[in-house]
Amino acid sequence: MRKALSLVLGLLVLLTVFSNTVKAENIYLEHFDGSFSFSRTSVDAYLYYDQISFPSPIRAELIEFYLVQFDVPSEGWQYIYIVGEDGYKYGIRTWAGSSNTIEIQNRTSDLKSYSTLATLTAPAEGSKVLFRLEWDNNVGAYIASIYVEENGSFTLFDQAQTSLTTKLSAIGWGIGGNNKDLNPAYSVSNSILTYTSGAAWHIEVDYVKIAVNDYNVLFNLKDALTGQGLTGVTVKEGNTTLGTISDGESLTLSRGTHNLTFEKSGYWSVTKTIDVQSDMSVSIEMYPSDTAFKFLNFPSDIQVYENTIYELTFTISPITTDATYNTYLSISGLNNLLEVKKAGQAISPESGKYYLGDISSPVQVSIKFKAGAVGQHGFTLSVESHDAIMSKTYTTTKSVTYTVEPLPFSVQVPSEWQVGTNTLRISESSGQSYLITAVLKDSSGNEVWSDSHAFSPYEAYSFSVNVPSEGSYTLELQWNGQVATYDVIVNPAITLTTKTLTVQKGGEGTIVLHFKNPSSDVQYYTIKVSGGFLPSEINQSISVGPLTEKDVSISFAVPEELTYDAYELQVQVLQGNTTVFSDKVAVSISDSGGFTLFGGSSSGNTWLWLGVGGLGLLALVGLARRR
Repeated sequence: MRKALSLVLGLLVLLTVFSNTVKAENIYLEHFDGSFSFSRTSVDAYLYYDQISFPSPIRAELIEFYLVQFDVPSEGWQYIYIVGEDGYKYGIRTWAGSSNTIEIQNRTSDLKSYSTLATLTAPAEGSKVLFRLEWDNNVGAYIASIYVEENGSFTLFDQAQTSLTTKLSAIGWGIGGNNKDLNPAYSVSNSILTYTSGAAWHIEVDYVKIAVNDYNVLFNLKDALTGQGLTGVTVKEGNTTLGTISDGESLTLSRGTHNLTFEKSGYWSVTKTIDVQSDMSVSIEMYPSDTAFKFLNFPSDIQVYENTIYELTFTISPITTDATYNTYLSISGLNNLLEVKKAGQAISPESGKYYLGDISSPVQVSIKFKAGAVGQHGFTLSVESHDAIMSKTYTTTKSVTYTVEPLPFSVQVPSEWQVGTNTLRISESSGQSYLITAVLKDSSGNEVWSDSHAFSPYEAYSFSVNVPSEGSYTLELQWNGQVATYDVIVNPAITLTTKTLTVQKGGEGTIVLHFKNPSSDVQYYTIKVSGGFLPSEINQSISVGPLTEKDVSISFAVPEELTYDAYELQVQVLQGNTTVFSDKVAVSISDSGGFTLFGGSSSGNTWLWLGVGGLGLLALVGLARRR
């Protein structure tokens, strides 16, 4: 009978594991034929028992025993018990003799200690007693109850909450004495011992039932680096194989905690503990066996506003510390990379790679970059490491995708920034209300201007941005914890086109300056040229129209008698009484009477020789025609 029961139990286990249908009450074990019987001939120091171990611990919803008691002329006890995952035994005990009672046992410390939750005076011989353990999800423990048969129906005698909170690993029964109850160390047999002669007392289990709730658990099985679904993954609980499944397939598991191991050839195994209380889904990422790290705490969906700075933070954790020496991080395909940090400390690149060192425990890595245009973008992370003797290389590659979303407002910046006041126009476009703070910072990160405005839905507002001088700046727009940044370049409004100049003694020279006016007002300037061989300062006043630019030439005469062959002229541009530009021109003096094709020189003698040459050419043409 024991073998038949084991066979039935095995079949029920298989049906439980591979069934695709969730049942409110799935019968795990049910037995009716009264084959569990216990007999005893004398009271001694030995324990006779038998036990059925479950293939894997289960969370039973309901456990029932029907007992038929008889033959109790002498003192002693018989028991039926269940074994918790913690190894303690819980159940009921019948005591034959002077007290002749049935007790609910609650094992508390060791295999021989117990507390009595309820005691019932044994009914008449041959009466039925129902013992029930029922899982109460509200209290997270089993409730024990005793029912006695009266007039063909069972009446509740007493019930109490047990300390049994773990899963169940076995069901057993036995007889014994001298306080050796439930201790397998005193066992002399693994089978039921029934004495056919001289039996002192006897108890029979007429019916046993164990019911569990099963639920569908769907598994998302992915390659951790590529995100591709996996096939042929073996799922185990302890030493028991629950099945081999692929991405998107399910297993049926009982209510409660399950410690599962996932295995696949070519991948590191993964162990995960899940708590099953209803139908659920579980995501598992598996890493190829030629990688050395796991990427943990990695955001699954990266969304960034355009022109904002985003810091991607994640953890790399060694799969095995035997392969995490001399580790480098490479980043490819990412524009506007601003900074890389390891454990909060910035790392400088070495030949395009970032040295992370030897890694023996999880370490946090941060990558800061500026988002580009609206749309889908991506880049690749590659962590390269080695074994201790540098004989083998491990490469862990992670593809990163992110989406750049448009700002909740539109921004109109000047077509060309200028020194002074510039108009920055912002229009709210999301239908929300929020505060925007505009900040202008110089190349050293110092704030040189800022202003704020509380925007109403769809409101437009113009900031007047004051740029103090020419140079490079960063404009920040701050709102709701986000920061959008823009590069601001203020080019010089005045540039000296002629940096060097070669002239002849007694000739003439010309200096050219370029003026640009990006504003809507006319700008007035005074140009001053002095120093060198000039007898006096040259002054010339000019104006530049709105949104225009032009070249201005300043001519000067070169004396015949000069001491040096090179001079330096000072050039200044004033706006009112304020000098807004200054520079110098290097002038070289040439004694040659011919004209210079290169160097930008200009003189009266050059034009004279050009005129004479032109007249001679005309004369030659006339003579040729007469012939």
